[in-house]
Amino acid sequence: MSDDMEDATAAVMARCESVSAEEDGFSFCRMQVTDVVKGDPRLANSVLEVSVLGDVSPGGVFWLVGYGETSLQWASPEEVSAQAVSYFRGLTRLPDAGPRRLEYFLKFLRHGDPFVATDAYNEFAEASLADIAELRDQLDRQWIVDQILDPTIPVHRRRLCWTFLSQCGTAADAGLLDVSLRHRTADADFDPGMDAAIACCISLGGETALSRIEQKYMANPDAPYSDSFAAINAIRVHGTELDVVPRQRLSASLRHVLSRPKLADVVIPDLARWKDWSAIERIAELFATSTEDNRIVQPAAVLYLKTCPLPAAAEALERLRALDPKTVQAAESSMMFYRGLPAVPVPPPVQGS
Repeated sequence: MSDDMEDATAAVMARCESVSAEEDGFSFCRMQVTDVVKGDPRLANSVLEVSVLGDVSPGGVFWLVGYGETSLQWASPEEVSAQAVSYFRGLTRLPDAGPRRLEYFLKFLRHGDPFVATDAYNEFAEASLADIAELRDQLDRQWIVDQILDPTIPVHRRRLCWTFLSQCGTAADAGLLDVSLRHRTADADFDPGMDAAIACCISLGGETALSRIEQKYMANPDAPYSDSFAAINAIRVHGTELDVVPRQRLSASLRHVLSRPKLADVVIPDLARWKDWSAIERIAELFATSTEDNRIVQPAAVLYLKTCPLPAAAEALERLRALDPKTVQAAESSMMFYRGLPAVPVPPPVQGS
């Protein structure tokens, strides 16, 4: 909503006075402005006539933003609670970014108005991990744990709570991943938010937790693809944005996936980004032994070998060229237009995040 306010000419709260039905599910509403949050103060007590999709009852309170200079064009109203007024007023006094901005939204994550709570969540969805880390002393650990285990909580909010827990939790809280998995076993509709859950588990449990993750989801050929993919994403976050486990150790975890040909192409770019050149022979072997089920590994292997500066990589690439010149040439040609993930530099993790 703060983004909407920044672009809008006016932002107001208005109470619906009367409703008349229109076609196509719209209602025509007369609304009286009760609070002017942004714009001309003379809008107070003025009457607006707007169309609202769906059923509307007289007496409801709505949030409206208007655009234009000479004649305001009002966007579709959003019904909110009367208590939302203070929230919207506060949006006009915030810094553009940073932890002090997030501090304002933190207390509204529990707001009784779903519209306000969702809007506050959206601010955290766009926040950096570094800014969230600055709030660690203000996080309510027990509320966060309760949210994670609450089956009625949408998965996107659960994922945010895992991020919170990684900042304020204890080493023992790393076991909350197992509790969540038991919930999923008992209730197929329960989504733990696996990538965020695994990232949190590693943050709290360090290399001990990482060892469990790699045994269960990386090296295990029977692990569900979705869980393994989530674990890869979690390790990727740790390797690029955090400094809990050394990148060399994280890279070793990803190398376990090279034993699973159908999934190997997912991690090869990460190994190249992190300059892990210890897998030259294994990656060349994946190219040479690929089948129709995992043919996608071939261009990833070529890109890895082309990116590696070691003579052994060039030698391996020439062997593959002799084996399948068309595939190697096609992968090399693609690098003329898109150099691929292996060529993208990755900055070192932020110290102390």
